Amino acid sequence: MKIPRGLIGLVLLFWGWETGLLLWGLLMAAGLEASHFTKARWELADTDLNRICDLCSVLFLGAGTLLFSTEDRLVFIFKFAQWLPFCFFPLALAQCYGDRPSIPISAFNWLLRRIPHSPLSRTSFNISYGYFAVCLMAASASTRPNGFFYTGVSVLILLALGQVRPNRVSWPIWMTLAAVVLLCGKFSHQGLRYVQNTMETALGGWIAGLFRSSTDSRECRTHIGREDFPLSGKIVLRLRVPAGDVPPSLLRVGAYDFYRRGTWTAGTNEFKQAVVNSRGTAWLLPPKKIFSRVEIAGYFPDREGLLPLPHGTFEIENLPGILRTNPLGVATVQIAQTLLDFQADYWTGPSMDAPPGVTDLAVPDDERPVLSNVVARLGLDQMNERQKMRAVSRFFQEDFHYSLSSPGRAGRKDRSSPLGQFLTNTLSGHCEYFATATVLLLRQAGVYARYITGYAVPESARHGDTYLVRERHSHAWALVYHSDTKAWEQIDNTPSSWADVAEASTPWWEATSDFLSNFYFKFSKWRWGKSSFSRYAQWALAPLIFYMVWRIFSTRRRQHSTAMGGPSAPAWPGLDSELYLIDKRLAGVHLSRQPNEPLIRWQQRLEEAFPASPSLRGIFDMHRRLRFDPRGLESRDRERLRRQAGAWLAEFSAHLEQRQQTGPE
Repeated sequence: MKIPRGLIGLVLLFWGWETGLLLWGLLMAAGLEASHFTKARWELADTDLNRICDLCSVLFLGAGTLLFSTEDRLVFIFKFAQWLPFCFFPLALAQCYGDRPSIPISAFNWLLRRIPHSPLSRTSFNISYGYFAVCLMAASASTRPNGFFYTGVSVLILLALGQVRPNRVSWPIWMTLAAVVLLCGKFSHQGLRYVQNTMETALGGWIAGLFRSSTDSRECRTHIGREDFPLSGKIVLRLRVPAGDVPPSLLRVGAYDFYRRGTWTAGTNEFKQAVVNSRGTAWLLPPKKIFSRVEIAGYFPDREGLLPLPHGTFEIENLPGILRTNPLGVATVQIAQTLLDFQADYWTGPSMDAPPGVTDLAVPDDERPVLSNVVARLGLDQMNERQKMRAVSRFFQEDFHYSLSSPGRAGRKDRSSPLGQFLTNTLSGHCEYFATATVLLLRQAGVYARYITGYAVPESARHGDTYLVRERHSHAWALVYHSDTKAWEQIDNTPSSWADVAEASTPWWEATSDFLSNFYFKFSKWRWGKSSFSRYAQWALAPLIFYMVWRIFSTRRRQHSTAMGGPSAPAWPGLDSELYLIDKRLAGVHLSRQPNEPLIRWQQRLEEAFPASPSLRGIFDMHRRLRFDPRGLESRDRERLRRQAGAWLAEFSAHLEQRQQTGPE
């Protein structure tokens, strides 16, 4: 079934208008529609069509690889769809300017090419409507809002369907039914869009609250008093330090200053944008002459999140995005990619943390009795600030031990909180117990303190020159303020045995998951331009594309030189076909093949001139197989072509002689 004249051109113009590629759409439409005004056609053999399809496959894969390595996940999908008309344009040219009304299905499948005589391989179809559908889909991938898309798509589809309108349905009835369908589709489209927006608005907040991350800058819900404490071996960060140096032991992600019933919140959460220069460098504090450096790489699936940083970070390098910080020393970043690989320079002394306030001494009323008893027992009221910090640290180091199990109640009448039980009875818990108890005890003793969450970097995380920080390395500790130096200092009172407990839960399949994770990490670095190889990967397909184009056009040149009969030209299959004898014999009666006339049209012209010669169809079919089929003709069929062509020539000569004898009458 032929596509209506001008429909391909219209859909290409529509695609170009919607995607902002109007000039390309105009050029491609002119190239395809010009085939209706010229008789020049290519004689495309099966091998030519195979190479054209291979070229389209290379363009398809090349466009996908290039866009996937340079664009974000969502942008990649839309842009890749918009580029599809480019990828299949060579095939559309072959359909419009070829001498075949259809293309065999074997051209699209390498397996079918190996069985050319199977019925499925010889099945052919016109790809014009397929290219029409590709252009419509590409136009629908436009992200530019406009009110003409539905109208344009409707008109183009009606023009395409008008070609197959049943004869029993008159045009007025057909147009009326089409108008009703389009009107119903318009209202249905608007209704579905309204329902989608309503559901997204209603469910967005509920889902966000249900799956709120534990590293939310506003709130941290601890596992204090809960039975479950997840330990996962998933790699979340990769650290690298200069040779001979050591990584920071702690990486801060969140900071909080108010505690109530197992939940820490941030009373001050106003973020201000930091200055990031064109090279991706941000200065958070005045530079220091002596410093340590660490390279940190991690994923941000939502392209934003809290940045893991060592305490005392004053400079961040290679940061392609927007950086914001708050008074609690928390940094958040917005980037255009999912992988972030940056460098942080840090040193002891001043940090991004704002001076302490009233909330840094706040203690919950329900925890105050237990905290007062511990403070009195340790005699913290008679100590100075630094002595209080050392006494609290000794208290946890001497009498407590690390455990992932939640402390149980000492008795039925004991109404103390889980934190109170931890301090007085069980003396066992995980890092959140130790960090929370440290902060609240110091506050009860008059020392400013804050609760910090993030990741620890134990020595067991080292793998070669890279430290693999996993989810099970998530950690909590305290941040205390020294009034004499006006600086904040990290205090981690969790027993060091926590690392051994975490590593003891290593699953047997972790080595395999690490291999896959590292493979995906290297691929992500290449995709987002962190690897030097990615600069040249997009050009790797160029030689292959040029090679495919050269193979297609060099085939045409070899056919031309062989047809001219050059002395050094190699023999081309089918040049000895007896159909050329028929062509030469018919030159005297002006029925020979005209220049640039497709073979199929010459055959139709001869069948109309000689309706009583049914052998013509068989002669042409065997000629095509001899000329274009890589397998050629079997000896039996070759002899039959010679015999049938000779018989037809003899029949034609007799017919011509009879006409000459009866001509004078």
